[in-house]
Amino acid sequence: MKRIAFSAALCLLSGAAYGDFELQDPALITEEELDMPAVKEFRDYAVEGAGVKSCESYQADRKENGPMHYINLNWAKGFITGVNFIHAETKGKPQLGEGLDLDALTLWIDKYCRNNPHASLSDASAALVNELIN
Repeated sequence: MKRIAFSAALCLLSGAAYGDFELQDPALITEEELDMPAVKEFRDYAVEGAGVKSCESYQADRKENGPMHYINLNWAKGFITGVNFIHAETKGKPQLGEGLDLDALTLWIDKYCRNNPHASLSDASAALVNELIN
């Protein structure tokens, strides 16, 4: 019996087993989100990934407190990192958000999205960057 279980486990680990599934990026926008104003109206820069999500979608993800919520927060942290990179190149303020933990970031984006439900996560991140710069 142990040999059968070991053989089955070995087959699964070696890739001999076949599974019918597709890996999808959970940060990609859905068909429903394509028509949202936050997705259609980007200002002067292209936005990819979770940043295209509306604040309404962000709030739903936040309520679930699952992996998508943390993907959203990490997208926002990456946005700040990108601004820091540009600031380092242009002699601006390359330390924006230093010490900003996920709890503080969550509270800030929560407040922004409550006040601007039709904005995007990118809009919220840009507003945060503007506040950090000033």
